[in-house]
Amino acid sequence: MSPTLWRVAACDLGATSGRVMRADVDTAAGSLVLTEVHRFPTPTVTTPDGLYWDAPRLFDEVLVGLAAASRPTRLDALGIDTWGVDYALLDEAGELLGLPRHYRDARTDGVMADVTARLGRQTLYDRTGIQFLPFNTLYQLVADHRDAPERLARAATLLTMPDLLHGWLSGARGVEFTNATTTQMVDWRTGTWACDLLQALDLPTHMLPAIVAPGSRLGAPTATVVARVPSLDGVPVIAPACHDTASAVASIHSGDGVAFLSSGTWSLIGTETAAPVVTPTALAHNFTNEGGVAGTTRLLRNITGLWILEGCLRGWRAEGQTFTVEDIMSGAALRPVCQSVIDPDAAVFHRAPDAAAVQAWCARTDQPVPASATDVARVVIDSLALACDRGVRALEAVTGQPVHTIRVMGGGARNRLLNQATADATGCRVLAGPVEATALGNVAVQLVTLGAVRSLSDARALIAAAFPPEEFAPRSRAPWDAAQRRFAVLRASDA
Repeated sequence: MSPTLWRVAACDLGATSGRVMRADVDTAAGSLVLTEVHRFPTPTVTTPDGLYWDAPRLFDEVLVGLAAASRPTRLDALGIDTWGVDYALLDEAGELLGLPRHYRDARTDGVMADVTARLGRQTLYDRTGIQFLPFNTLYQLVADHRDAPERLARAATLLTMPDLLHGWLSGARGVEFTNATTTQMVDWRTGTWACDLLQALDLPTHMLPAIVAPGSRLGAPTATVVARVPSLDGVPVIAPACHDTASAVASIHSGDGVAFLSSGTWSLIGTETAAPVVTPTALAHNFTNEGGVAGTTRLLRNITGLWILEGCLRGWRAEGQTFTVEDIMSGAALRPVCQSVIDPDAAVFHRAPDAAAVQAWCARTDQPVPASATDVARVVIDSLALACDRGVRALEAVTGQPVHTIRVMGGGARNRLLNQATADATGCRVLAGPVEATALGNVAVQLVTLGAVRSLSDARALIAAAFPPEEFAPRSRAPWDAAQRRFAVLRASDA
């Protein structure tokens, strides 16, 4: 290829499905074309003792996708991003010491409470800057030490999921920085493992490998890999931002009053900062400081995404309803705004949400009960927008900076009704897109490493030109202000 034509593969693996995307880039023309070449369910294994990831089968699917991505023209590079926190343990020979556990495995129940009682919540946050989630790697390791201490003692290397796959591709042994920070085991001041915290919990630290920066060249595919996929011979394996949200954020600009909203089944709201924000206010609002690209920090917190609407749709389809998401959204757009609201973060909506749960909440709180599917959808959409506004105000309190723009990324960027409601509820300009933010951020880091573009800023400009966002301007906030006051009262009464 000429110096202006580049082809890279981005393997983007989520907790339910994975896909391999090929990016064809012409830097002279300023064009970027993204093509999905392989999609597959993320394989798991359930045994009597728990839930595991079928890592070897996952690797097989990645190789199938990479083979497809490298036809008919050779790749210039490849990289993998996945979800965070989960890990594999390898012995001295590099063999798996059992399949990696799934973060939803029940073995960590109660562990976080025990650890915070021993070390102190404030101490853990001051050292790591990471939010408290019961499936963080730290608590999984404590459960490992409790249940299988001999296995942990035998481990020569711990690799998080993308690092395991990169290792199988290239032989590299390291943990990429953005994913390492999700473990709650990295000291935010030094960017290195907080070994003393682990030792205070009687956990071994000998198996922790070096932490590598996003954009690091990990080597080329091994002879074993090349024997299976000859077209990968000599192709550089590059660690992108290996945590999927870090890759998504790498695709757009945020900071300086611009927030990002990674919108999907579950959503994340935050912004990029030059350094971690580890303060009592950040802790009180449950903000986490995860590693970003180019020396930045992703300051963010979880908010409920489209999970409730998806649950309603599953229920309606089980009842024989045949309408599409588009049908429901079109109908909901015609319904009055903020007639009733729910708290999407309430425990009842975390388990198995459906239309009946939404209706029951409205009845219990003496609000009009939505009868039709479009009325239920309108309640859910309005409530998600109000929850986003609550997240924006918390972000402003933590950073001390007003938010004027929200960049919506991921599958939720397709939901135009939610995007408009978010603009109206927050009073912020909403820029929706790119939908394929995670794969594009993965590609962006690879392009910078290859020298195809000079900087991440240039890569983001290339992405913005190829996938221009759709703008939603805020309209009258009067009904939303009234709903937000009602929303706050209802939430407080349910606490």
